[in-house]
Amino acid sequence: MNQSERINSFSYIRAGACIAIIVLHVFASAVIIYGEELDILPYAISRGIANCLMWAVPCFVMTTGALLLNESKELSYKKIYGKYMVRIILAVIVFCLIFRLFDMVMNREDVSVVVVIDGFYKIYTGTSWSHMWYLYMLVGLYLLLPFYRKIAKYSDRWEIKFLLSIYFIFISLLPLTGMLELKSGFYIHVSTIYPLYLFCGYAIHKKFFEINKLTSVLLILLSTEGIFLLTIIRWKYSVEVMEQLWSYSSILVVMQAVGVFTLMVRTKGNVWKLAGKILNKIDDCSFGIYLIHMIFVRLVLRYMEYNPYEGIVPLNFILLICGILAVSYVITWVMKKVPGIRSII
Repeated sequence: MNQSERINSFSYIRAGACIAIIVLHVFASAVIIYGEELDILPYAISRGIANCLMWAVPCFVMTTGALLLNESKELSYKKIYGKYMVRIILAVIVFCLIFRLFDMVMNREDVSVVVVIDGFYKIYTGTSWSHMWYLYMLVGLYLLLPFYRKIAKYSDRWEIKFLLSIYFIFISLLPLTGMLELKSGFYIHVSTIYPLYLFCGYAIHKKFFEINKLTSVLLILLSTEGIFLLTIIRWKYSVEVMEQLWSYSSILVVMQAVGVFTLMVRTKGNVWKLAGKILNKIDDCSFGIYLIHMIFVRLVLRYMEYNPYEGIVPLNFILLICGILAVSYVITWVMKKVPGIRSII
């Protein structure tokens, strides 16, 4: 696979993850708003569909690791902090204020100093709309990126594998015993799973792990089936402790994300044909789509009171998801033409 095919693969991963996040948020929001009207089975199925798409954000992070930890890519402190991180911080400020304004208009709140202060309070505390957490996570990764790059540059294949093993054992595997009220006293001095995904994307890109397509497919099928079935059990029998099985640090989500990422990276670009062109277009606007789509999810489901569980349910969700994707894409495409704004999205 040549370099251009690899880059195309990353574009396809980002575009696919972008679509998956919209599907996830539509189902998760719908079941939160209208879940009380549902029987336990459709409720659990909706939760299961949302949980089975948790691979999306990890794949975003893995793509970042594959691209930015690569020693052949020159990245100065100025570019990391003056371009990448500034872009994210500006996006946080601008869109948190936009979301606060949207809430104010839809809830018919009066403009006041308190509202303005509340907007900046939410920016600082990360308590704006829930999907904005991803941007705060990116700021943390970018802050440490120069040091992560040094680890990648001066570590051999075995050392990267060892690092990933340590992250996996302590952040993903050992916490599972907590479900049995047996909390491990051993820990490493990190607090999140995301560096694992960052280095995992780099390791797969560098072929430190020889994971073939069949293995990738098996990882995807087994983990996805496990997440879906366990979600049904969780809601049918009200087992709240099972929620950690589809968190980003869950062993099942790690398996799923690794499977999806590896399969996409190992699949050559000419397989995609027309779909590849569409995915490239979506990837060009993926960051803006991620930021904007929740406006329409919230507008349609909450404020327009559209209940997708009434009528032909599968068709309702398909049309809703496609509509939100299309509108978010068009708005992002237009905004990218505007000087000043295009540098943010």
